[in-house]
Amino acid sequence: MMDYLKTLDNIKNSISKGEELNATNKLIVIGLIEKEKESYAIDDEDSFTYFYEDVIDSEIAFDFEEKLTTPVYEVAQSDATNCISTFSSIKKLEENSSLYSWLQNAIRFTDHLALHYLQEIINEVPEKQGDAGIERSRYIQINQKKNDAEKAGRIMDNLYDCRNKLEHRKIKDSEDSDYQRIIPPNYKRAKKQIVKRYPEALICFQDSFIKFYAK
Repeated sequence: MMDYLKTLDNIKNSISKGEELNATNKLIVIGLIEKEKESYAIDDEDSFTYFYEDVIDSEIAFDFEEKLTTPVYEVAQSDATNCISTFSSIKKLEENSSLYSWLQNAIRFTDHLALHYLQEIINEVPEKQGDAGIERSRYIQINQKKNDAEKAGRIMDNLYDCRNKLEHRKIKDSEDSDYQRIIPPNYKRAKKQIVKRYPEALICFQDSFIKFYAK
């Protein structure tokens, strides 16, 4: 970090003196400019819309704010903002500890869609499923019955499992031993699963909302 800050100071001094930047420093400046542009683009847009459209790589085709209600929508916006603050785009997810934070907030964002779908669209009371937590149970419940969001329920249930594996990292040396070890999270596998499946879940939820409210 100190070396990077020193480099930034050197770049600033070079620019103030009108000196030519070397290739490496030019790339740093270009990267900083791009980050600043992204920041302004995000600030000028509804974070719910920005996040949803970034994940599905397409424009939203449904007015979620109207159906979720503004108070719920605003909480979902906060979850989306937390994701964007960690990684500005799903295409920029990195294989490090920040991935856990991003996934946690992405799940919270999607929880709003799942709860609405369960209660308002298929008219079911959320019920705890086995040993699963209350939130994860919603996705298991959606996945258990034939409905338009069944695929989304299955994907999000799997992503809950993915999140848990990033969080709970202890293993036993053997079946006959109580000795435990901490293992490093498999961020590479988690990123691959998220990038492939999470967009499918949001697309499925959007299509399900559209189909129901078009009646």
